[in-house]
This record gives sequence, structure tokens and C-alpha cells, in this order.
Amino acid sequence: MSSSLHGRRKAAAMPRPARIRRLQPRDAYAALAMTFAGGMLFVTSVPALAVTATAQEPVADIYAPAPVEDVILAAQHLDIPEEALAATMPTDAYSVEVAPPPIQSSVAGLGEVSLLKSDLVVWPVVDPSRTSSGFGPRSAPCAGCSTYHDGVDFTPGNGSPVLSIADGVVVLATENGGGLGVNVEIQHNIDGELVTSSYAHMQFGSLAVSVGQSVTAGQQIGLVGTTGQSTGPHLHLEMFRADGVRFDGMAWLHARLG
Repeated sequence: MSSSLHGRRKAAAMPRPARIRRLQPRDAYAALAMTFAGGMLFVTSVPALAVTATAQEPVADIYAPAPVEDVILAAQHLDIPEEALAATMPTDAYSVEVAPPPIQSSVAGLGEVSLLKSDLVVWPVVDPSRTSSGFGPRSAPCAGCSTYHDGVDFTPGNGSPVLSIADGVVVLATENGGGLGVNVEIQHNIDGELVTSSYAHMQFGSLAVSVGQSVTAGQQIGLVGTTGQSTGPHLHLEMFRADGVRFDGMAWLHARLG
């Protein structure tokens, strides 16, 4: 009894051999067709970018401009009242003035500027006897000074008044006359002769005249100083005619004043 039961249990425990089914040709063709159809369905339903993992998104090289709509503006107009068109600006309160011609400190303008005639001549300083350098050749008194003196140097003392030698018109009045320092030029018409007198090296702040001003003989125009290229307080007086050539002012003054 036990041996027969044991034999049945052993037989039940042993696996049954697998049943082998052989596909018929038509079954193989059907399976292949189904596989192909499934692959086509996958390819056509999935985007190409999803299949190719290494593909990069395309970037457009040129962006088309956004369309611009034509805008037509309504015509504009300006309404001007008739009374405004008829009104005119009054001209009674306005006048036109012509500027006077500028006074020039050039030799060419001597005849135009010096209209004052005078026979009276005076010395340019109160004490003309004190001089340091005459007109003409000389030894240069300083570095850069000329060896030919174009004027006469009067030495009445620092701060002494400088006087106009005759009636005339001021054509130059400056505190920046270069080597001449504070400098004034006056044009004269003396006995029909047009001459210019130049006063140099005067003190800063001592100018008593301005360009275009008429002066009289003996009128103070400044004070003796030592501005510009100067070795000490003195008045440097130059005189020249319409041709611009300097001449001996001391001799010219002596001829008229004795």
C-alpha cells in the first residue's frame, strides 16, 4: 500500500514534457505582417525629433519682420482769426542805428581818425630835462632790449603824471602792450601834419583815457611806471608819421617848444 502510494506521488512530482507546436507557413506570414504593421504605426506616430535623441532643435537664421500696418493720419489744419491776420506790429517804437566805424590803431587810419587840428604842443612830463636814453643807436640796457632806440626815455620819477603832447584822439589804450607794458597811442593833426605819439611803461591801473576819446594838450593819460620790458621807472615816448617810421621825438618837440 505504501509502496504504491509512493510510486504515484513520485510520478505526480515529475514534470510533464513540453508540448512543441510547429507553426505553419501561413501563421509565420501573419506574425511577420503584424510586426511590420506595428513598427510602421510606431514610426508614423512618434515625431522624428523624439526618435533621434542627438538631434538639435533647428534655429532660424532670419526672422521675418512683423507685418506693419499702414496708418493714415487725418489731415490737420490751423484756424487763424481774421483779426490776427489783419493786425500789424507797430514800428513807431523801433529805430535803426548804424554802428560807427571802428577806430583803428593802424597807420593807414591816421587821416580818418585825427580830425582835430592843433598848434599847441607841450612836453609829455612836467620835468623834461631828466632823460636816460635818447633816440637812435645805443648799447642794449638789458637782455632782449634793442640796440637801436625808437624813442626817448624821460625819468621824472615813478608815479609822475604822463601828459598828451597835443590835442588828438586815443587809438590805443592797453595794459597788455607786450614789451611796452601799459601803453597809450594818440593821433594828432598838428599844423596839417599827421603824427602819432606813443607812451609806454606806465603803471598798472593808471590809464586815464580809453580808445576813441578826444584829449587835449597837457591832459593826463597815465603815470610813469616800469611795466613791460623796462629797467626802471621811466616814460618811453615814441613818435611816427603816417608811414609808420619812428623819428626823434625830442628833436621834434625842441623845434616847437625851444
